[in-house]
Amino acid sequence: MDRLSFLGKPQDEGLFDLYSRQRVLIFILLVTLMTFLPLSIKNFVIGETLLGFSLLAFELSLVIEVFGILRLNRNILGYRPPLFLLAISMVLSIHAFGTLATYWVFPVVTSIVLLVPKKMAMLANGGIILTSAVAALPHQEPTVTLRFTLALLFCVSIAHYVIETVRKLQANLSYLSTRDSLTGALNRHQLDASLIAASEKAKMDQATCIAAIDIDYFKDVNDLHGHDMGDQVIKTVVKLINSHCRKTDLLFRLGGDEFLLLFDNTNAESALKITRNIGQKVAEGIVEAYPEVDKVTLSTGIAESIANEEVEAWVKRADMALYKAKLAGRNQVKVNNPSDLYA
Repeated sequence: MDRLSFLGKPQDEGLFDLYSRQRVLIFILLVTLMTFLPLSIKNFVIGETLLGFSLLAFELSLVIEVFGILRLNRNILGYRPPLFLLAISMVLSIHAFGTLATYWVFPVVTSIVLLVPKKMAMLANGGIILTSAVAALPHQEPTVTLRFTLALLFCVSIAHYVIETVRKLQANLSYLSTRDSLTGALNRHQLDASLIAASEKAKMDQATCIAAIDIDYFKDVNDLHGHDMGDQVIKTVVKLINSHCRKTDLLFRLGGDEFLLLFDNTNAESALKITRNIGQKVAEGIVEAYPEVDKVTLSTGIAESIANEEVEAWVKRADMALYKAKLAGRNQVKVNNPSDLYA
């Protein structure tokens, strides 16, 4: 899915989830249709043709962009043309009607902070505030224009601070909802959707592998050295796995000492090489970090995706390979053959 620019920002910029963004877009479109469209017609009637065209062009650009996002799932114009036309409309309104038109600037700049990515919102609002102040100056006392400008800056600053605080809170909550609290690995809630998406790639002949991983002798660590040491060991194991796999690989903690590593666009042979290297690095890293802990290694079972295979069967094949690795003496990596499922 494309990352949309106008109310379809990357998640670190966004304030709404996908469903909420769609509702907000529809709400904004309806509100502007009920306000800017009648104002455009009114300005044509009273002879303010340029302002009428500007308002009409803004509304048309907004309709086109909203249609593209909601129906085509892509940008057509982007947010810059509507923003530019809106700024022009504000300046022309103040130039034509003076102080009465300045009241519209407050909801406009606040909405821009809420809806547009941070840097662009700051640039757009800076331009709108400056040009609005210049346009208002001939219609009122300089002290009134100064108060108007300071009030706008105060309003925008508070809005930016509040929105940025909410965005950071959302990012933290999103992280906590998707990650294991102890290790930082992805949790089980993310696993099903990731596996379904990965299995779909098998239908397009794109190889994808999963590796079921179990920490050997982890119970002994807890029994002999306590759960605090066990927590430290498991966090170190996750850190070592993440540092020796690729950025595209996803590590999930299933519970206790059980993990699943999802390899994107990777066949069994490549996954075997990666997991063997991970196993070696983990064994060496644990000995170096915790000399008092007895041998801690990884047993791993690999299964490559098969077209039209159910996710449950795919995971079961990885578990079967893991079981074979355990039977072979642990600290092993075994690869499942599809026929093993029915053996």
